[in-house]
Amino acid sequence: MKTFAPLLLSLSLLLPAAVSASSAPAAEAVFAELASQPDYQAAWLSMLAGARQTPEWLREARAVSAPYQAASIGGKRYLAGEMCKPHDCANHRFLGLFSADKRRAMGLLVTVADTPEAMDHPAKHASYRWLGKPDKAQRDYLMKQLKQDPNWK
Repeated sequence: MKTFAPLLLSLSLLLPAAVSASSAPAAEAVFAELASQPDYQAAWLSMLAGARQTPEWLREARAVSAPYQAASIGGKRYLAGEMCKPHDCANHRFLGLFSADKRRAMGLLVTVADTPEAMDHPAKHASYRWLGKPDKAQRDYLMKQLKQDPNWK
């Protein structure tokens, strides 16, 4: 999708960093890598356990991803980040959170219809799916992160 060119470019520029991060300390890892780290894996699998028909790229966290960042929501600490389906970031995104104690993962799976209308107004052609039962404050945080994308209109 043409309107997502800046997002795709920024994620593609991060991909070499993601590949090199696999040999770097965990603190420099990208968000998708957290799902396979022993300390976070149980939370990731628990988040997906009750979800039906989750895409393979998400289940296995085989995704284009950016470095995660610290977030504070309702006085609690989290690691927040985003990932997307390889070669289809404009249509398949996941924004997620890991609790600081590494016991919970939650997130928002965003799927945009692959139609010409969605190119100009992806938000109007998107479906949203919550995973891991985020509370209202967590959902608000994730939606705010999504809406910060200048192409999300």
